[in-house]
Amino acid sequence: MEGMKLYVTGDLDPCLDQRSACLDPRSASCSSSFVWEKKPFKKSGKVPSMTINQLRFSELHLHGRHNEQRMLLDFLRENYPMGGKSRQEEHNNSRAKQVVLVSGVSGVGKTRLIQDTLIQHVEAEMCGIFAIGKYDLQQTAQPYLGIISACQEMLRKMIDSDGGTNFFASPETLDGIRSDFLNDLGQNGLSLLVRVLPLVSKILGVGEERKLESPMETEGILEQLASNDGKMNEAKAKLHFVFRVFFRTFCKHLPLVVMGLDDLQWADTASIELLSDLLGDRAVQNLMLIFLYRSDESDFVTMIANISEELRDKESKQMVKLMKIDIGSLFENDVNSIILDLLSMDSSSATLDLAALCCRRTGGNAFFLLAFLRMLKDNGYLEYNFGLLKWTWDLEKIESETVATTNVVELTKFKMSSFSKDYQTLLALSSCLGHSFEKKDLDIVSCGKYSTNDFLAVAQEEGMLELLTGRKSMRYRWTHDSVQEAAASLIPTNESLKFKYDVGKLLLSGIAEKDTGRYIFVILGLLNPFALDADNLPLDERLQLANLNYLASTQSSKLSSISSTSYFVKSGIALLPECHWQSHTELSLGLFTIATEVEGAQMHEDAMNWYASKVLQQDHLTILDKLRVYRAQIQYWGMKNDDKSVERCLAVLDQLGCRFPRSSLLQNISLIFSLLKYKRELKKRTIQEVSNLPVVTSPEIREMGSMLNELSLHAYGTGETTLSGLCTMKQLSITLEKGINGSSYYGFVTLAPFFMVAFNDLKATSQIASYADAMRVREHGSQTTAGFNMVQGCFNLPWAHTWSHSLCVLREGYKTGMREGQLRNALYCISASLWTCFIAQVHLPTLKSDIDVYMRQTIELDTGLPLNNAILLKRSVEMLLDDSEQTEDTQAWRTRRTLRSLAKKRHDILRKWAKDGCPNVVHYVAILDAELAILNGSDKNVVEDLYQKAIVLSARGGMILDAAVANERLGRFFEGLGDTIEAGRRFEQAMQYYEDYGLTSRAFFLQKQYRDHISSWSLR
Repeated sequence: MEGMKLYVTGDLDPCLDQRSACLDPRSASCSSSFVWEKKPFKKSGKVPSMTINQLRFSELHLHGRHNEQRMLLDFLRENYPMGGKSRQEEHNNSRAKQVVLVSGVSGVGKTRLIQDTLIQHVEAEMCGIFAIGKYDLQQTAQPYLGIISACQEMLRKMIDSDGGTNFFASPETLDGIRSDFLNDLGQNGLSLLVRVLPLVSKILGVGEERKLESPMETEGILEQLASNDGKMNEAKAKLHFVFRVFFRTFCKHLPLVVMGLDDLQWADTASIELLSDLLGDRAVQNLMLIFLYRSDESDFVTMIANISEELRDKESKQMVKLMKIDIGSLFENDVNSIILDLLSMDSSSATLDLAALCCRRTGGNAFFLLAFLRMLKDNGYLEYNFGLLKWTWDLEKIESETVATTNVVELTKFKMSSFSKDYQTLLALSSCLGHSFEKKDLDIVSCGKYSTNDFLAVAQEEGMLELLTGRKSMRYRWTHDSVQEAAASLIPTNESLKFKYDVGKLLLSGIAEKDTGRYIFVILGLLNPFALDADNLPLDERLQLANLNYLASTQSSKLSSISSTSYFVKSGIALLPECHWQSHTELSLGLFTIATEVEGAQMHEDAMNWYASKVLQQDHLTILDKLRVYRAQIQYWGMKNDDKSVERCLAVLDQLGCRFPRSSLLQNISLIFSLLKYKRELKKRTIQEVSNLPVVTSPEIREMGSMLNELSLHAYGTGETTLSGLCTMKQLSITLEKGINGSSYYGFVTLAPFFMVAFNDLKATSQIASYADAMRVREHGSQTTAGFNMVQGCFNLPWAHTWSHSLCVLREGYKTGMREGQLRNALYCISASLWTCFIAQVHLPTLKSDIDVYMRQTIELDTGLPLNNAILLKRSVEMLLDDSEQTEDTQAWRTRRTLRSLAKKRHDILRKWAKDGCPNVVHYVAILDAELAILNGSDKNVVEDLYQKAIVLSARGGMILDAAVANERLGRFFEGLGDTIEAGRRFEQAMQYYEDYGLTSRAFFLQKQYRDHISSWSLR
């Protein structure tokens, strides 16, 4: 029979008419001799009512995978014993996440194995939730495709379930998830989560679900992802935090969450980085990740190897439990079981010869086997005999008229060649739309000239497409990658790029302008390959494509997909015409700016500087136009603590009209005079006056304020502390003269410590900190930043508030920093809170545990933040917790010397601070008053009253170590007077405080040293 040919007809679209008149679906290398009979299809597409003569593909069970199923279930139950809602608390105990790697060639049955084995066990028996997301070869530049689709599927299951029979959809579960989302993400984070995963809005019960059926549809996300242009690392951290909270919340309220990612070999870099973050987050519990990938994709071997190596490293750190399953071909007896199942036969011996032939023809590949059996049925080699009431076949005929092939794509393509010309065209068009697509999209690219309803019904009947349930729109997906590949192969290789380009143009012209962002990655996947290779593309089309690539690069950069951003921005630049800086300045500026940022994010300094130079040498651009490029360079050099960051900041500020003295002498003089000047001026200002200053609207002034803050940080980081202080003075000057800009509050909050160091003026320090807070509220409302909280909690609040208040501010700064992607500032906040806990004398063993968690998290987040301070703090705590025997002389000498030194050198300072309102030094003043009373030979009752006051103040403020020391000192005082009874009572109280603090070694020492005085106390 003559081979079928695919014709692209003229009534589809004029641009498609320009292709070759006929597209031969068969390659010259194909050696198969069997073909499908071309026969008409019923337009209804419905399956006939009689099914006795049909192969029962929809009822086919899983065969030949008993060992793999047992391995999966044993691995699952090892960490998650069978239970249910009654055992949820047990399931939420800390445990390593489980990761399963499933590899095998295309069509071997990886996805079917996972679905058939786990869905019933996870959801029905373990009351968990199971979802699979899929990556697409044609959409490798689309960030987070598989992860988003899996998360959307989880949400869809939560929403669509009946709420009574399924634990994961119970009202209590939904209420808990809703509450945690609201508490942990805040308004900005919640808005971002809804934009990335729109079905979250259904969980929250607020507003209507935004129409977003496909993971590709991420328009509107740009406004949420980065507070400042170019801060790709912050945007990435912010988005990763939102995803981590999503999984933490689901895993907290569900006994088990299982997420599979199919075709991982086609995953984008951003997805791999997010998965690494999830696996490193110890707060995410009850999670099993299943990675399915093709073992025969040589182009992606390196990526899979890197993933495997990282997983093994995490396994060695007991962060994950890892299992690998390699799925091979089916054996003859497995093939025979499948045939028996399809034919509804019981006698295994009757089909052994047919099974052996099918196994030879298909190599035991499961998907290939089913396609081969379908071909035998369609071509009459395998048929149901109504006279004999059984299936019959002719082995000799099958043997002679079919030949072996290992290419299931070719087999499926031959099946497609029996379709009508119109249906073959629709198959080719559908293959361009991705692994799943909406019917309306197919209608667009077919221009309404074909009966898509009939085609989709036939494609479903033939097992090529399946309709996805639980969606308002009609969305279809290919039943297997090989089917989509076969449909795509209907387009000859030499026509493929142009065909896809025309389809992309049709899709672009057919969708609403507001929906462009939803389809941007699919459209460019179709348009770019041809456009970038075409020499004579019309100018208007090149410009349109350059603009689309700019839009895609913007979305990718905000999604922190650096590789995708690099691809789109370079594609956009390549499509720009000559003299584009003069004719299309705005587009050129946008593309080259993002190119500078993405190269800096990849630490490619030469490439970053090359793109930056193209922008900076454009004389017709203003300083404001060039600021993002300057910032990209400043951030790059700042991460390396390179002096170039300071030089670039100074150059930018100079262009903005803000200049600094360059010599160190003049800088010192200027700083001293500025401090003295503003000390006098600020005393005249009230908080109300400062907060009522006008808000600056001039972009130059606002950018000047922002750049001053950046210079202050980078100058401090490179050791130029005087210049850093001068930046703060400049910020103060600009604010008082021009008004409040977006960075004024941060300048004031860093000014307060300068006043404390320079003048030891607690009142002025507290006053300036109040100015900063008033400015923040004036311009930003209740919103705060991790950096602001860090400075306030470390340097300002302790002078006017208790340590507990500082701890609250620092911990809130940590949460804010994690939500907003400011990881370094978040970790600075938590580091400062640990030191504050040490100063505030919290329970030492608890503090040691918190330090370990902080150090581990800092390493896992890979922020580059040094751990020197944490290591020093940990050693200090460990020294205090050291159980080695203490001697009286050493301890007594240390205590006496310390208190004497404080009494002589610091008493007056502490009394002044206490008088000025610092609550954290009052008990120190009381202790020193008591010590001085002893040195001055005061009466016994006076000394006892002073010490008792110190003990009460210390205990009331939570300073239990100081309360212990005061009791011990008072006990020694009574011992010196010969009052052993009162001394013993004080020693007992001291030992109790030491135990509460965690210093059991000190308590044991006192018990041993003063056992004659102590009678009732024993260590708990």
